[in-house]
Amino acid sequence: MPLSLLCDEHIPYAILDGLRGRGIDAISVQRSGLRSSGDPPILDAAHQGGRVLYTWDSDFLALDRAGVQHSGIFFHAEKKYSVGQAIDALVPACQVLSPDEMRNRVEFL
Repeated sequence: MPLSLLCDEHIPYAILDGLRGRGIDAISVQRSGLRSSGDPPILDAAHQGGRVLYTWDSDFLALDRAGVQHSGIFFHAEKKYSVGQAIDALVPACQVLSPDEMRNRVEFL
């Protein structure tokens, strides 16, 4: 079963739509009612929901380094990929990695 994602608020909806169209359970921070929440509550909500966080925000990397527990983080630098390239990088990662493998892991795309 593919990983489920919580996409940070700056992730374009086109990426979410593309992920969903390829069978990935992806929801946005906005749809989760977490818009304008701080980073710790967002990471905690992803963890509580068993979702890997997908973000461009390096502040989440600092939370990981500080030992905050999470269900995983997919990270790449903003604007590194086009919408299609981001989808093409995320889909196989979501299909190959398990929730256990992603626990407290940061995967740099």
